[in-house]
Amino acid sequence: MAESAPQNHAQAFQKMLADMRPLFWDTDPDQLDMKKNSAYIIARLLDMGGMPGYLWVQYLFTKDEIIQAVIQRKDMRPVVRNFMASQYNIPADALLKAPAWR
Repeated sequence: MAESAPQNHAQAFQKMLADMRPLFWDTDPDQLDMKKNSAYIIARLLDMGGMPGYLWVQYLFTKDEIIQAVIQRKDMRPVVRNFMASQYNIPADALLKAPAWR
């Protein structure tokens, strides 16, 4: 992200897809929509993207979108969900609905 700042969110989203493409091995990244697929994208970046993924999430998505993704997506590792819950003050009972990790 440091080399040249994108001029708008659409450009930033395309840059993120180029940088993080391997994380989306199970889908066609070119078909992803930043709004319609936000929970999937946020979960994938947080769960598998390390610090670059975390920074992209912070840059591309609103606080509300991030909170909704953490609550809705049950496929994130517990350590990631718990970290994000602590960052965004998400109540523990909102996370209890997640199934036990494999």
